[in-house]
Parts: sequence; structure tokens; C-alpha cells
Amino acid sequence: MRRLLVPLLIVLAAAVGCADLDAQPGRPGPTVAEPAPTALLADGSVPWADLRITDEDLNGRPAGPRVPAAGSEPCRAEQLIGRLSTWTRPGAGGETPRGFDAAIGTLIGEVDVRNSSTVECTLQGEVPTTMHAGGREIPMLYTHGINEEGRARVVAVPAGGHASLRLDWSGPFCQPTVGPVELAIELPHDGGTLRAPVTADERPGCPQGEGVHPRARGTLSASGFTEPVAVSKPPSSPLDKLTVAVQGPATAAAGSRLTFRVTLGNPTGGPLALDPCPGYLMERFSLGDATNDAVNTSQLYRLNCRPLPQIPAGGSAVFEMAAEVPASMRAGRTLTVTWKFYLPHYVQGADQFGVLTLTVV
Repeated sequence: MRRLLVPLLIVLAAAVGCADLDAQPGRPGPTVAEPAPTALLADGSVPWADLRITDEDLNGRPAGPRVPAAGSEPCRAEQLIGRLSTWTRPGAGGETPRGFDAAIGTLIGEVDVRNSSTVECTLQGEVPTTMHAGGREIPMLYTHGINEEGRARVVAVPAGGHASLRLDWSGPFCQPTVGPVELAIELPHDGGTLRAPVTADERPGCPQGEGVHPRARGTLSASGFTEPVAVSKPPSSPLDKLTVAVQGPATAAAGSRLTFRVTLGNPTGGPLALDPCPGYLMERFSLGDATNDAVNTSQLYRLNCRPLPQIPAGGSAVFEMAAEVPASMRAGRTLTVTWKFYLPHYVQGADQFGVLTLTVV
């Protein structure tokens, strides 16, 4: 009988130890997802529900890369047609190049490659590429090194489909080009040389003088092939007509749960169904300094549509919202809560947001 007591005591001790671990003071218990309330509050507003989601939950999983069909072989030059029609500068959409970087004038181009044959083929590996003018190679430094991920990537190009090859062209580029300009692209796996005309007229800069090495040359760098980036404008949605108004208290205590209201108004002549149920982004911000940590958080949520599946014509709906005021905030600090409407798969309305600014007490 004693022999049986030893393992039994060990099991009991382990169970007690696990129970104590979960019940430690100040340690949060296991998170249990609460179902979204289905009834309206007494004042007719929609109760808040902690329906945290990700962008993938709202818009679906992005399309994965194409998978080569069984038996697909490496592309041959005679199967493909290539063209580079546009150069862009790195400053577009970002910080404008300054000083020497601006003088060099780096250009970025995407060679569009189309499979003109009737069968699928694949592209994989490094892509040595040179530039020619009037049939002669332009003297430059040419590079085509890529990382392991790029070397392992297999791009399937179906019949009539496209692939893309990025080129980076930097100066100083001072020599003139005579005659039509084209690229000589050496396809991986001994696929031959693809000739791709360059119809864009831009050229890198030609900085000279002090600070520029007299033997400096232009450089053309080629990456590996990738699938072309699909650029499509999201369709419009009837819900982009909804107006947004945010109302809440002017003060809140540190460490408390802030409750406020968001009113969605329907100015149209017909009901607007919340289907699919939209999302919203909640952002909290407070500027930090030497003695106070900054607050800068954001979380995407699904709207609680169960109690109210549509907003009537000319009417409105009030949604209860909740946000935590950080316990670390000192009295007197300002906290800004921004609420932004998010529509799945659709373009956003420019004014579908509201800002609540309050003082921590």
C-alpha cells in the first residue's frame, strides 16, 4: 500500500502546483472568448464586444504564389516577350533623395515578361542582364547577385501570363546612347537570351567635380524573377455613404475602461445592410517625454452587427465602444483615441473616422 502512495502524492503535488501557477496574485487567468451580445442596450445602442481581428480576418488571406503544373519546364527565350516601359525614382512616395543621392539619380524599373507560347514554363535563379544601345553593350558595371530565397523561388508563368524582373540603374551615367536601347536578359537554366526593348527615356544623373571619383561608372543591378504585383482599385461600397461621429467623456481615470459612443448615420434613401460586417481600427496615442512613456497602439476589431444587421434609410445607429486607459499615464496627460471605419474588400471613405481627446485624471 505504501508503494502506491508515492506516485499518488506526486500526481497530487503536480496538480496543486499547476493550480497555484494559474491562481497567482496579479496573474491573469486564461482568456475565454465571450460571445457577441445579441440584444440592444436599454438606450437602444449596440453593446460593445471585444471582437479583435486581423487584416486577414477582415479581407481574407492574400493569394499565394502560383504553383507550377506537373511537367512545367524552364522558360526558353523564344517563349517570352519582354519590355521595360517606365523608370521610377526611389523618392516617389517616400523621402526625396538629397545631395549626392539626388545627383546620381537612381532609377528603378520593372521588366514585364509575357509568356507568348501555349504552354506554361518556369523561371528560377539569377538573371544576368546587360543594356545595349544600337546593338552594342553600354559600358557599365553589371551585377545580378540575389539571396537564397531569390534563388529558391520558382515563378510559374502560364500561357499568356506574366512575370516581372526588377532592375536598379544608378549613376553616374554620363555617356550618350545612340540608337534603340534594349536589355539582354540571360534566362536561368540555359534558357537563352531574351531581348527586351527599353522605351522609357529617363537616365540616371551625371554628377561631376569634387567628391565624385573620376572612374566611377553607372551600375545596372538585376534581381530574380517574381510574379507581377496585382494592382487593382477596390470597388466602391454602399457603406462608404455612412457618416461617423464619435462622442465620449472629456476625462478618464488612469487604468480605467473608457466607454464612448460611435454613431453611424445613413443619409441615403434606402437601408444599408451591414453585410459583410465591417471592421474598425482603434488607435490610442499620447505624446511621451523624458518622464512619460509614449502611448501608441492600434487594434483592428469587427463591429458587433448581431443586434443590428442594417441601418434604416435616413436613420442612424449608435454603437458602444470601449478602450483601456493605460494605468501608467499620469494625471493631466492627454490621450487621443481615434476610431476608423474599415470596409472589407472595399475602398475607404476619406471622412469615415472620428477622434476623441480626453484628459487623464
